[in-house]
Amino acid sequence: MATYKGIQGYSVQTVTSDPTASEAEGQLWYNSTSGAFKIAVAGAGAWAAGTAFNTARGYFAGAGTTTAGLLFGGQSAPTTFYANTETWNGTTWTEVGDLPTALQGVTGFGTNTAAVSFGGYPSYTAANKWNGTSWTSTGVVNTGMAWGGASGTQTAGLKFGGNDYLAATETFDGSTWTSVNSLNDDGKQGFPTTHGTQTATMWAGGENRKDSNEEYDGTSWTEIADLNTGRMAGGSSGIVTAALAFGGNIPPRTAICEKWDGTSWTEVADLATGNNQGVGIGAAATSAFNCGGTPTPPTYVNAVEEWADPVYSSKTVTVS
Repeated sequence: MATYKGIQGYSVQTVTSDPTASEAEGQLWYNSTSGAFKIAVAGAGAWAAGTAFNTARGYFAGAGTTTAGLLFGGQSAPTTFYANTETWNGTTWTEVGDLPTALQGVTGFGTNTAAVSFGGYPSYTAANKWNGTSWTSTGVVNTGMAWGGASGTQTAGLKFGGNDYLAATETFDGSTWTSVNSLNDDGKQGFPTTHGTQTATMWAGGENRKDSNEEYDGTSWTEIADLNTGRMAGGSSGIVTAALAFGGNIPPRTAICEKWDGTSWTEVADLATGNNQGVGIGAAATSAFNCGGTPTPPTYVNAVEEWADPVYSSKTVTVS
């Protein structure tokens, strides 16, 4: 006769108080205080409508978090580009100081008071720093690009990939861009860990239905577990141990959302609307915004969807 240990690989533990449900998901234990067998389960994560920002667009950049965010640049037609910058304080989006140049395909990293913007069409090498009020020109990048990936802070940033199938990677120390080891594969319009660091970040997916995934350790890029669904031009959030990749174009446009646990990707709840050319904001896999994009070309939107992570709970198991 099969035993629980034989099936699961460990015995049912006896405890006097319940463990944290999120850490014990899928495990069975016996609570001797309540005299009950229990198991930890996760509710369904979900996307819900958030507060729309002011200027509808796609192919723009974001920085910050779901309580203190920043959006800048973008386009709403093939030749209509924006310099608009908006900040989010957890309640309201506010138009603030514009970029020096209207750009689409711009990339950036940082916070809503200390960010870096670089690349984009038509000023592929331009870079600017944001101080919470205005943008100031800073050193140009070594390899001009658009639609690339980025992570880090204003004094320790990282840029990688980009248009024309670039693999180039550069670090930023607050004033100077330095070329370092390139990606193994070229990268354009992929899913970066937006709150990764200069020594720990990730870049998944990209043009031509790529599902590849690479991790940077401060020295080199290493291939790791692929996305389940290859796609490009969606939104992302998080760090190298906990991230989200959502939306994008396979083609067609998709609402698929995948969650990364540091080892593998798992499909979770879809966006309400399939969408590409949007931008993700969020410091974790537990909270994220998907902003703007084009669900139905040629229409661009200013809609925001907000991710709510699954709620974990302990359930009593009836034993007969």
